[in-house]
Amino acid sequence: MSQTAALLGGTPAVTAATPSWPLVDQETLAEITRVITEETLCPVGAEGTQGEFEREFAALHGRKYGLAVNGGTAALMLALHGAGVQPGDEVIASPFTWGASVSCILQNFAIPIFADIDPHTFTLDPDSIERRITLRTKAIVVVHIFGFPADMTRIMEVAQRHGLAVIEDCAQAHGGKHAGRLLGSWGTVGAFSLQASKNLTGGEGGILVCDDREIYERAMSMGTHPQRLYAELELPEFREKIDSLAFNYRMHSMAAAMANTQLKYLEEWTLARGRNAQRLYDAVRDIPYVHVPDPLLETDRHAYYNIPFTYEPGVIPLSRDEFVEALKAEQVAANIYVKVPLYLRPRFQNHDYFGRGYPWALAPEPIEYRKGDCPVAERMVMVEFQVSGNYYVDEPELMAQIGAAIGKVGEHAAELRAWFDAKKAQS
Repeated sequence: MSQTAALLGGTPAVTAATPSWPLVDQETLAEITRVITEETLCPVGAEGTQGEFEREFAALHGRKYGLAVNGGTAALMLALHGAGVQPGDEVIASPFTWGASVSCILQNFAIPIFADIDPHTFTLDPDSIERRITLRTKAIVVVHIFGFPADMTRIMEVAQRHGLAVIEDCAQAHGGKHAGRLLGSWGTVGAFSLQASKNLTGGEGGILVCDDREIYERAMSMGTHPQRLYAELELPEFREKIDSLAFNYRMHSMAAAMANTQLKYLEEWTLARGRNAQRLYDAVRDIPYVHVPDPLLETDRHAYYNIPFTYEPGVIPLSRDEFVEALKAEQVAANIYVKVPLYLRPRFQNHDYFGRGYPWALAPEPIEYRKGDCPVAERMVMVEFQVSGNYYVDEPELMAQIGAAIGKVGEHAAELRAWFDAKKAQS
């Protein structure tokens, strides 16, 4: 492609429209309308469409219980609480993720301990997890980042050997699989977001799934209305504490209607996302300055919330950030997801979350986070980038254009280098 780079005034390489998401079609609108006119706007129990969604989503994942909430962050917080995490406990987490995957630990007044990641999947490295386990470790939060399936077989082996709970953060992984099983079906609890960008959405909302009645009731007792608690709680230890002191994490009826309507399309959409990602990967596989992920095992399935890559520094005279800026000018939805590992950010360096050093002040000895703690994660934040967007229908032309844009930026790298240098000199 010899056209001028868009950042230099040329025509963008991508002209095909991106699929509109979230999908709000007539079927969805009709169900939302029915629910808000025929059902309560404020469901406090497992009734109506919300209850149906909880049961259907749990059954899809082979789980006994589902608890719908108002967001993925709430689902994670309640998942940890339900699993028995208490103030001062240590919980192993990934430094390469969105903050909610770790704020849920802090919200339970527990202490995050960061393990390193696998450079091929960006997910927790089981060997690094094992090295971080102490007598105070209570749980592991496993993030299936970008839709990559973590190695749940090995992670569950480690967890079972040490008696640890496993919380699967599936916010970006609806429809993904490991060893033939859906993500969210492996851990002690699976937690999902239904926010507008996610692979299954209610516009907003979340849900957790599990098999253990005690975990389910403990989570419910901390996040739902007393009316639901009176109707559902069976265990005396939770029934005696029913009151109105819990967090208000209830899902809105419209979110339940939207998510429940679209649940039956999840498999179809997941397969299309996979086909689109492979089209794009095939288009750029021989380009030396980008690396596509290694193929997964046949029994695993990437959910492709986004289409991830790593950038190969030094091949062309552009930094990763400059390369992404040039892609954006070509109308590629290119982004960098994690620029700084979580433990190197101010809240963790300063132990500043609730104030007065909490929850870290609960540790029997000082907790310190240092540069070099997770070298793989620190390296990957310098080279990761992704093509964002929900490509839930087949888009061969769009994927071809995005691939062409990646090639176009490389072809014009020298001119772009001069443009960036001139821009820097003027600032």
